[in-house]
Amino acid sequence: MAHKIDKKITRRDLGKALGIAGAATIVGAPALAQDRGTASSTWAEGYLGTTLKFGVSCFNTANPFYAPVKVGAEDAGEQLGIEVLWTGVSDGNTVNQIAGFEQMVRTGYQAIVVIPLEAEAWIAPIRKAREAGVLVLTTNTDSPSSDRELFFGQDLKAAAVDQGEMLGELTGGSGDIALTNCAPGVGALDLRVEGASLGAANSGMGVVGIYNTNPADMAAEIATIEDIIKANPDVAGLAPLCGPDTAAAGLVRKNNGLDIPIVGHDMLYQTLELIKEGYIDATIGQQPYLQGFMPIMYAYQRVALGAPALDLPGGNYFLASEIVNKDNVDQFLIRESRFQ
Repeated sequence: MAHKIDKKITRRDLGKALGIAGAATIVGAPALAQDRGTASSTWAEGYLGTTLKFGVSCFNTANPFYAPVKVGAEDAGEQLGIEVLWTGVSDGNTVNQIAGFEQMVRTGYQAIVVIPLEAEAWIAPIRKAREAGVLVLTTNTDSPSSDRELFFGQDLKAAAVDQGEMLGELTGGSGDIALTNCAPGVGALDLRVEGASLGAANSGMGVVGIYNTNPADMAAEIATIEDIIKANPDVAGLAPLCGPDTAAAGLVRKNNGLDIPIVGHDMLYQTLELIKEGYIDATIGQQPYLQGFMPIMYAYQRVALGAPALDLPGGNYFLASEIVNKDNVDQFLIRESRFQ
């Protein structure tokens, strides 16, 4: 049963009215009792006349980065007492991912959260799903030209600007930095490249090059970082733009006894360990747990309770970045151990 609602409210209004992802329930184990979630679901299903089914479709289920996203979505479903299917593909095959998405549409999923790889390829499938009455959201990566209702994730360009400027502080604002890119041609990484380059320029530095990496092969990642340093012995700092790139850069610095500033992205547990050991200066996290948790909570408000859509610029629900360095890494090591 679809609810077509045109009235829109702001994020602050919805947060006050519905308590989306309250601070007491966001981090850690589910805070609501299962019987309360079941009662809520039973009431909603009676109102809608059907079982509530939500799904999350990910383009790379094998990537360890998405473990917290999966847990966040499942935690939300457990709190609400509803089925949340985590699915997708393990190899970035968009054709197969879309086929699975369309199967969920045909089999009665009322809300689907998509983590897309190729933004343009999702325009038609998402439009057809919305026409069929399915609420479609995106998280972590976006398809901004599609009819998805909201995107939950990081302001990727702004976070990368911070990254470049942080390297500027570490290097004294001189020399050139090297960037890595684990997904060339993907919009999310294009934004990070743009932001890191701007942040470097703001600090008086240049970019010596943008080097493609293979995030599925750590040995290849390490070899690429080593090649960057060999080809640019005077490079002032490294700005890895992906989680595996960041960990690889830290391992190269550790294994080769280097003293080169590194500010990267994401909070892979290995990255946090390398920060604690002093081999990575900082990383910028994007709260992947909330990228799973919050879309499911929002979908419940829209589908089960008929809440209005959030009216946000560009349809973007940006989550705050988290900057981790040696001063605060211990608290993140504790928190992220859940997702190892």
